[in-house]
Amino acid sequence: MTHTLASVATSMPHRPTRQPRSGYTLIEMIAAMTGASLLMVTLASTVILSTSLVEPTDEDGRRTRDRMILDRINHDLRYATRIDATGSYDVSIERADLANQPETLVYEAYLNGLTRSVSGGENTQLDPVSPTVELQVDGYTAPTTGQQTLRPRIRAVSTAVTGGGSSSSLTIDVPDGARPGDLLLLAVVSRNAFFVSASPSGWQDLDYRFNTGILMELYGQWMTASTPDAYTLNFFWGGDLAVAILAIEHANSSWPFGWAGASAGTSIAGITSTYPRPLENTATIGERTLNLQFIASTGAPTPPTSLGIASFTDCVNRVGSQGTTGECSLGVASRTGPMPSLTTTPHVLHQQSASWVTIAVEVEGEDE
Repeated sequence: MTHTLASVATSMPHRPTRQPRSGYTLIEMIAAMTGASLLMVTLASTVILSTSLVEPTDEDGRRTRDRMILDRINHDLRYATRIDATGSYDVSIERADLANQPETLVYEAYLNGLTRSVSGGENTQLDPVSPTVELQVDGYTAPTTGQQTLRPRIRAVSTAVTGGGSSSSLTIDVPDGARPGDLLLLAVVSRNAFFVSASPSGWQDLDYRFNTGILMELYGQWMTASTPDAYTLNFFWGGDLAVAILAIEHANSSWPFGWAGASAGTSIAGITSTYPRPLENTATIGERTLNLQFIASTGAPTPPTSLGIASFTDCVNRVGSQGTTGECSLGVASRTGPMPSLTTTPHVLHQQSASWVTIAVEVEGEDE
């Protein structure tokens, strides 16, 4: 993202005239403002917002901390090759590291205060409180924004699969890090099982889809302080399963689901148009909507390295009863917001023929 002398005749020797310059780059503008001791962050709009950190009791300590944060941001911006400020709570900066390799820095002002992370690593807290924001319009203070919707995110995931033996149960842990108030989604892919039930009870049926030799069921519940650490899935003796639990934070507590859809088909090896494709409802999905795609297949047609869905991030890619006649696969992919316009329709990558089913779910966020 970028923002887009006449010569004088004298008796002095002629000097080459410089080409006119139409303006400054965004990086030059921000560097100039930070040099004037203003911390500028564009978190929620294209309007440049002047921000100041919440004052602690120690004025000297506040100034020292603010100067360190200011220097850190100024350094990152100085060597930036790309800046993305389209997120609601964060700014992403791309630059080269000391080894001249690309890295991505993310500054986020959210529930954990002001944080910084490098290439998807652990967040470093720069300030325990998010910056306060004051927007000036024509010299008058104006509201910075209306009510915001918190963006739902996948906090943690756990999976479990059968090994192809003569078992009649499978235990799956609730994901580490899941917290009371999280939305828990349980996806169960089965073959030869006929009936799968979870113990203890408490799961609500959300959706299911069946195709030749494969069944996928989706359940949900809110996590509470009394939610057990694990669940046992009981099924007909010798069944084959691939299972996952997703813990989702900031899902709307009144009704988290904006839309759901399903499809089924048969992949023919080498014919991409027959492979599963992600589903979405363009009339309901928003920029903060969590777009989840659950994919079940007979066999193991998807490579273990990636589901291969363009614009989506892999979340789960597991095979139950691998290498047996009951082999079945579960894949889960996600993205925030609607799919971008692409020259070709994205599909799951299948390397062999298989029966498949998909369930798509849109999870909406809660209001701040």
